[in-house]
Parts: sequence; C-alpha cells; structure tokens
Amino acid sequence: MNPARLVLTARDEARGKQALAQIQEDTGYTKAELWIIDLANFGSVVAFADRAERELDRLDILVENAGIATRNYEQVDGWEKTLHTNNLGPGLLAIRMIPKMHETARKHSVSPRLVVVASDTHYWTTIEKAVIASPGILAKLSDKEYCTEEVMKHRYHDTKLFNVLFARALQLHVPSSPAITVNSVNPGLCFSGLMSKSGIPPDSEEGKALRKMQEELAFTTEEGSRQLVYAAVGSLGNEEKLRGKYIQMSEVVEESDFVISEDGKVVQDKVWEEMLEILGRVDPKVSEVAEVYLTKA
Repeated sequence: MNPARLVLTARDEARGKQALAQIQEDTGYTKAELWIIDLANFGSVVAFADRAERELDRLDILVENAGIATRNYEQVDGWEKTLHTNNLGPGLLAIRMIPKMHETARKHSVSPRLVVVASDTHYWTTIEKAVIASPGILAKLSDKEYCTEEVMKHRYHDTKLFNVLFARALQLHVPSSPAITVNSVNPGLCFSGLMSKSGIPPDSEEGKALRKMQEELAFTTEEGSRQLVYAAVGSLGNEEKLRGKYIQMSEVVEESDFVISEDGKVVQDKVWEEMLEILGRVDPKVSEVAEVYLTKA
C-alpha cells in the first residue's frame, strides 16, 4: 500500500522496534514510525492523543488492535485491567482522534476509517440482567467481589462484546457528513502472544487443549491481519456497507443474538454513556469532543 505515513504503536519499545525491523525486512517500507502507548494507563493514552493532535497532518485510518486475555484479577487506574486495556483505553483514544479524522475527511474529501479489533468470542457471552440493571455496568464488571474465578473465565469474551457494541455506538454518534466509517473486525484465532498471560497453566488439561487447538486451527498473524486490512481499506467507494458493522472473513456478518437483542441495545446505549462520563473525568477533552463532534442519543 506504501502509505505516506505509518505509525505503529507498542507498549514495549524493544518489541515495537522489532516490528519496525520486520516490516522493513519483509516489505522494504522504511517510513514506519514507532510511538509508545500503554492502553492500561490513561495518562499514556492522553499523552499519545495530544501528540497525535500536534504532529499528524491527517489521520485516514486508525486500527485499534491492542488487547490482553487474562483470568487474573488486577486493577489499574481503578478499573479491572482487561476492561481497561481492551475497552476503556481504546475508547479514550478513539474519541480523542475523532476531531483529526473529521478534519481529514473535510479537507481531503475522504472517508477515514476507525477499526476496532473484536473477536468471534463475542458470540460466546452475554451480560447478565442483574449487571444490566446495576447503576453502572462497567463499575459492576470491574468490582473485585463480582470478579470471581468463574466470571474471569469469560472476561476476554465480555471485552470483545463491548468492542462490537462500542463500534456500533460510535458509528451512530459520529457525524454523517463528512463521514467517518467505524467497524469491528474478527481476525480469527491466530498464533500470537495474546494468551501468554492468560493465567491458564500450559501443562494443565485446558492449556494442552488450547495449544492443540492453536496448532490445528490457528491462522498465522499475517493471515489474521488480512481481515484488519479489509476492514481498513476494503470496499473503497462503498464504505456505507461497512459502517457500524462486524466483519469476519472479509464479509459483513450478523453480530451475536445478544448484540442485536433489546438487552444488547440497552447495554450498548448505557455503556456508551458510562464511557463518556468515565473518560470525561479522565480527560476533559473527551467532553469537548462529545459536545462538538458527537451527536446526542
């Protein structure tokens, strides 16, 4: 594709530099840059967003691909770490980048894309009615007493469900003109380091079964990345069909029954409002973006 500018992100500088070197070796592309961001740290996300505002002339594509999968309960910035890393951090960055993407659309007559990397594991979970009825869904899911061993077994799936709901909600609230295309995408099961800190003992029966499944079924990371590329640049000239949609195997497919249910709609709307409130406390610019660029419900 030979982009004019490509910014890679990493939490770990050494691993980020390895990725830069691999890109150059595999493709000959030499203009990639490395910017450091830790999505489990609100301060890091805000600093990254501030830098992007200052240094990026335009932003045509934002792919939010970071994530963790763990059964171990840990809090960061007052939130359960998986929720923070997979949902709150990416949500903060996405909202902060809307003005730059809107400016790009207006100045260059293009339709920027914001891609949220989700998973087909969102089909495997729902949100309990008691949680939906609680004063704050995210606060309840982050509560240490609520996060039993059984709950944490499907925490990754829950966060992927929220990825799908967030993409749908954001698409509903961004301006329709000039248009920004928001979607979520499933790269499939891939060989990666995602499960390295899952909390599943590698020599346990579950660990062995997971390893066997990866050996028999997993895509390479390059194969999985093709789905991200499709979500980011596929269907040029026909972006409308991708807006707010969930993509799998380079096709728009229906989300889980829960996502399209009445309860799913309630959770989507409620969590959207919760995120605006939570992230607005973290970074006042979120409230400014919401006021200027995001439509009300």
